Amino acid sequence: MKADQWAGAGIGSLNRELRLMAAEGLIEVVRTERIGRRPERTVYQITDEGRRELLVLRDRAIGRVQEGPDAVAAGLIFAGAQDREALAGLLALRRRAVEAELERLAVERERGMREGYLQPSVSPLQAAAFRRAELRARAELTWHHEWDQMLAGGAAASADAAASAAPR
Repeated sequence: MKADQWAGAGIGSLNRELRLMAAEGLIEVVRTERIGRRPERTVYQITDEGRRELLVLRDRAIGRVQEGPDAVAAGLIFAGAQDREALAGLLALRRRAVEAELERLAVERERGMREGYLQPSVSPLQAAAFRRAELRARAELTWHHEWDQMLAGGAAASADAAASAAPR
């Protein structure tokens, strides 16, 4: 898996961040090497200061319930009533994207189990993080199912009625 797929950032962005972290004393250069005809690469290691910062960031990240602004909720609240047909189409596209992500996760889980890096007995924290991603995608699909039920029932259908019809 490429870094831009799991980190959400391109290699240029990662290199810039590595340089910034080195300048802040969070990581340090171990060596620069070249393997075959590939470009030179720099190998870094985390410093004691970097470990302290990582713990602070970990604690802050795990302690937050809301990770950030919810763009979907904002779109629904502030622009949803403008054009219900267009909104329904956008949400259908989103649902298909979430379904595709869940399929990708299933393939990756299968590969990870086969190769051992998602075995709870081998890497419990990596397995837990991966499971969380799957559960979040499933929760998003449950919400989409509720939304579809509300649309099918018309504008008068309530979220409570849709929630009772959602798969568990």
